[in-house]
Amino acid sequence: MIKKSTKILVLMAVMLTVLTVVMLALFASGAPENSGKEQKKQKIAAENNNTNISEKVTISPQEAQEIAEKFVKESGAQLGIPKLIEIEGQMVYSVPIMINGTNVGEITINAITGKNMGCAGGVSYGSP
Repeated sequence: MIKKSTKILVLMAVMLTVLTVVMLALFASGAPENSGKEQKKQKIAAENNNTNISEKVTISPQEAQEIAEKFVKESGAQLGIPKLIEIEGQMVYSVPIMINGTNVGEITINAITGKNMGCAGGVSYGSP
Protein backbone atom coordinates (compact mmCIF):
# COMPACT_ATOMS: atom_id res chain seq x y z
CA MET A 1 0.00 0.00 0.00
CA ILE A 2 2.80 2.42 0.85
CA LYS A 3 4.61 1.65 -2.40
CA LYS A 4 1.51 2.46 -4.44
CA SER A 5 0.91 5.81 -2.72
CA THR A 6 4.62 6.67 -3.06
CA LYS A 7 4.44 6.03 -6.81
CA ILE A 8 1.38 8.27 -7.07
CA LEU A 9 3.13 11.05 -5.15
CA VAL A 10 6.23 10.77 -7.36
CA LEU A 11 4.07 10.87 -10.50
CA MET A 12 2.25 13.96 -9.24
CA ALA A 13 5.57 15.64 -8.41
CA VAL A 14 6.86 14.93 -11.92
CA MET A 15 3.68 16.31 -13.49
CA LEU A 16 3.90 19.43 -11.34
CA THR A 17 7.55 19.89 -12.35
CA VAL A 18 6.69 19.58 -16.04
CA LEU A 19 3.86 22.07 -15.66
CA THR A 20 6.18 24.51 -13.87
CA VAL A 21 8.84 24.21 -16.60
CA VAL A 22 6.24 24.84 -19.33
CA MET A 23 4.89 27.91 -17.49
CA LEU A 24 8.42 29.29 -17.00
CA ALA A 25 9.19 28.75 -20.69
CA LEU A 26 6.05 30.65 -21.71
CA PHE A 27 6.85 33.46 -19.30
CA ALA A 28 10.47 33.69 -20.49
CA SER A 29 9.41 33.79 -24.14
CA GLY A 30 7.31 36.85 -23.40
CA ALA A 31 4.07 35.28 -24.57
CA PRO A 32 1.38 37.15 -22.60
CA GLU A 33 -1.71 35.30 -21.52
CA ASN A 34 -4.00 37.64 -23.44
CA SER A 35 -1.91 38.00 -26.60
CA GLY A 36 -4.99 37.66 -28.79
CA LYS A 37 -6.70 40.56 -27.04
CA GLU A 38 -3.53 42.70 -27.15
CA GLN A 39 -3.05 42.03 -30.86
CA LYS A 40 -6.65 43.01 -31.56
CA LYS A 41 -6.23 46.26 -29.58
CA GLN A 42 -3.02 47.09 -31.47
CA LYS A 43 -4.70 46.39 -34.82
CA ILE A 44 -7.65 48.65 -33.98
CA ALA A 45 -5.31 51.43 -32.81
CA ALA A 46 -3.30 51.18 -36.04
CA GLU A 47 -6.48 51.30 -38.15
CA ASN A 48 -7.71 54.36 -36.24
CA ASN A 49 -4.34 56.06 -36.72
CA ASN A 50 -4.41 55.37 -40.47
CA THR A 51 -7.98 56.66 -40.69
CA ASN A 52 -7.05 59.88 -38.86
CA ILE A 53 -4.09 60.47 -41.19
CA SER A 54 -6.16 59.76 -44.32
CA GLU A 55 -8.89 62.16 -43.19
CA LYS A 56 -6.38 65.02 -43.12
CA VAL A 57 -5.36 64.55 -46.77
CA THR A 58 -6.87 67.37 -48.83
CA ILE A 59 -4.98 66.95 -52.13
CA SER A 60 -6.11 64.21 -54.53
CA PRO A 61 -3.59 62.10 -56.47
CA GLN A 62 -4.66 63.90 -59.66
CA GLU A 63 -4.06 67.31 -58.04
CA ALA A 64 -0.65 66.16 -56.80
CA GLN A 65 0.24 65.09 -60.34
CA GLU A 66 -0.89 68.47 -61.73
CA ILE A 67 1.16 70.35 -59.12
CA ALA A 68 4.24 68.21 -59.81
CA GLU A 69 3.86 68.77 -63.55
CA LYS A 70 4.59 72.47 -63.04
CA PHE A 71 8.06 71.63 -61.72
CA VAL A 72 9.26 69.19 -64.43
CA LYS A 73 11.41 70.95 -67.03
CA GLU A 74 12.94 67.88 -68.69
CA SER A 75 11.92 67.38 -72.31
CA GLY A 76 10.09 64.08 -72.83
CA ALA A 77 9.52 63.48 -69.11
CA GLN A 78 6.13 62.19 -68.00
CA LEU A 79 4.66 61.79 -64.54
CA GLY A 80 3.58 58.44 -63.17
CA ILE A 81 0.80 57.64 -60.74
CA PRO A 82 1.26 59.43 -57.38
CA LYS A 83 1.63 57.20 -54.34
CA LEU A 84 0.45 58.41 -50.90
CA ILE A 85 3.15 57.74 -48.28
CA GLU A 86 4.19 59.02 -44.87
CA ILE A 87 7.61 60.65 -44.45
CA GLU A 88 8.67 61.92 -41.03
CA GLY A 89 5.07 62.08 -39.85
CA GLN A 90 3.84 63.98 -42.92
CA MET A 91 1.53 62.55 -45.56
CA VAL A 92 2.98 63.21 -49.02
CA TYR A 93 2.50 62.04 -52.57
CA SER A 94 5.55 60.60 -54.26
CA VAL A 95 5.04 61.41 -57.93
CA PRO A 96 7.37 59.37 -60.18
CA ILE A 97 9.08 61.02 -63.15
CA MET A 98 9.40 58.74 -66.17
CA ILE A 99 11.40 59.06 -69.40
CA ASN A 100 10.83 56.38 -72.06
CA GLY A 101 9.05 54.22 -69.47
CA THR A 102 11.98 54.33 -67.04
CA ASN A 103 11.65 55.88 -63.59
CA VAL A 104 14.32 58.60 -63.42
CA GLY A 105 13.19 60.57 -60.38
CA GLU A 106 10.34 61.75 -58.22
CA ILE A 107 8.71 64.89 -56.89
CA THR A 108 7.28 64.85 -53.39
CA ILE A 109 4.05 66.84 -52.87
CA ASN A 110 2.60 67.50 -49.41
CA ALA A 111 -0.82 65.79 -49.37
CA ILE A 112 -2.36 68.45 -47.14
CA THR A 113 -0.92 71.73 -48.44
CA GLY A 114 0.04 70.81 -52.01
CA LYS A 115 3.53 72.22 -51.43
CA ASN A 116 6.50 70.77 -53.35
CA MET A 117 8.59 69.09 -50.65
CA GLY A 118 11.51 68.31 -52.93
CA CYS A 119 12.72 66.40 -55.93
CA ALA A 120 15.10 63.51 -56.46
CA GLY A 121 16.61 61.90 -59.51
CA GLY A 122 18.37 62.86 -62.71
CA VAL A 123 15.90 65.26 -64.32
CA SER A 124 15.73 69.00 -64.62
CA TYR A 125 13.18 70.66 -62.44
CA GLY A 126 12.55 74.16 -61.21
CA SER A 127 9.96 76.57 -59.95
CA PRO A 128 6.59 76.80 -61.72
